[in-house]
Amino acid sequence: MAGRIAFFDVDYTLLTTNSMMLFINYMRRAGEYGLKEIVFGLFYLIQYKLNLLDIEKATEKASKPYKGMREERLIELCNRWFEEVVRDYIYPDAIGLIDQHRKAGDELCLLTAITNYLAEPLANYLKIENYCCNRMEVENGVFTGRMVKPLCYGKAKLDYAKEFAEQKGVNLADCTYYTDSITDLAVLEGIGYPVATNPDPLLRREALKRGWRIIDLKKPLSQK
Repeated sequence: MAGRIAFFDVDYTLLTTNSMMLFINYMRRAGEYGLKEIVFGLFYLIQYKLNLLDIEKATEKASKPYKGMREERLIELCNRWFEEVVRDYIYPDAIGLIDQHRKAGDELCLLTAITNYLAEPLANYLKIENYCCNRMEVENGVFTGRMVKPLCYGKAKLDYAKEFAEQKGVNLADCTYYTDSITDLAVLEGIGYPVATNPDPLLRREALKRGWRIIDLKKPLSQK
């Protein structure tokens, strides 16, 4: 049993961009989304960056259109999206960071507000066995249009981390969390080794004030 866990956020931490906007653009090119979805995505992305996002309201609105869709269809779509698009947005240095923890014998876990429909293919690609994330409610293989509560976001994300650590018999004081976002402040405060990774301005200021480790991963040359 591992004595430590390395938790990783996804957007702007392992990925160089926001996965929601990647998905919206992917669906737009496929003719599935239009201007309305793009504006919606940008609006909530700005709120997220300013730490003003009402996650309950945002996810409720985002999940409603999926009501009645079969889960297997979204799984297939997201797997294709990951292979065609998302893989190219993974920080190369993040892969090295993950490998360092793996070689040290640490348990690895994604701790993220994305849904399992991206978390699973990403975790499989990175050879990470565990992920704590948001999930859409499914009944008889069909989406209900609701999210499973509590959402893996803000203070509740720390509860997800605690529960996972308890399952593994690990103390959070011995764990590391990599994230870019001030929205993860509760987790960073509750974990032994907080690492501000490509931090947004609010988190960078907080990390400097508290003396937390800060790292800035380099984007691939193709994205500079």
